[in-house]
Amino acid sequence: MVSIIYTILLIIIFLILVRKKNDEESNFPLKVIGYFILGSFAFNLNHIALPLGFVIYLLFFHPTLNGHVKRTAAICGVAAFLLVHWILPGTMEAWESRPHFIKQEIESVYTMDFPYQLKMVKEKFKLENNDLKLEDFEVEYLKDGSIKDLSWQLATPNNGKYTIYQIRYELGKNRYRVTKSQADTWFHYDRLIDAQHFFEHIKTLNMKEITLGKGDYPYYVIQSTGERVNYAAEDESLFIVKNGEIQSIDKNQLPVEGYMIRTFAMEKTGEQRNKQGNLTQESFEGTDTSTYFVIE
Repeated sequence: MVSIIYTILLIIIFLILVRKKNDEESNFPLKVIGYFILGSFAFNLNHIALPLGFVIYLLFFHPTLNGHVKRTAAICGVAAFLLVHWILPGTMEAWESRPHFIKQEIESVYTMDFPYQLKMVKEKFKLENNDLKLEDFEVEYLKDGSIKDLSWQLATPNNGKYTIYQIRYELGKNRYRVTKSQADTWFHYDRLIDAQHFFEHIKTLNMKEITLGKGDYPYYVIQSTGERVNYAAEDESLFIVKNGEIQSIDKNQLPVEGYMIRTFAMEKTGEQRNKQGNLTQESFEGTDTSTYFVIE
């Protein structure tokens, strides 16, 4: 649609300029086109477009016959350059990266339907392909299951590039905030877990049982980078999640390779208060970690 409007504007500008001819001149319409092309000519330096053509016009071209028309054609050309190389890309990028919102009220992490959270995003953006990968999943929650923070990211190939969806739950507004961006490369894409499989596997975990088993802490975290890893730590509780079942891992089974989901509690390690005694900062560290490996 934009290209059609742009073409129509160029034709209208060309017809107006040709009609402004004062002096008789051979091949005048072609010269008007030439000055327009010269004004719009771009030189790319380190991926930055520069109006080289218009600079050349200013330095070396001083037409006398129908000079005002040719000058206007060159100015229209540099205006087209600005529109195509500077204004439209920035405008389109801002439009594409604008936040989208999905209404959803989540009462508790214990009762949350994880696959449905993904389904809402897929329906919002009409994502029908099977190449949707997940990364950087994290949910923070209290012992009663109420959520403190929830976010994750999706990546999918798109015409030789990658479209990235950043998803964060806004607690006070009971909605997801989703922003979309483009990336030329996503180096670890092939090592990421399929998004649908991740949410199907994570619902296998009994969140309430896992949390109560850790005891009383300020809050708890479930976290996954989504990336396939090879792991051999012996000082954690390790489990395999496969075919809807959970099995513990013995030390003689290490190392294990799969998609890692970590659950841990956050223990308070310190705090700072101002002169009035008001709390200004708290520090926490993870403890009592259990790690689950999704095996596909």
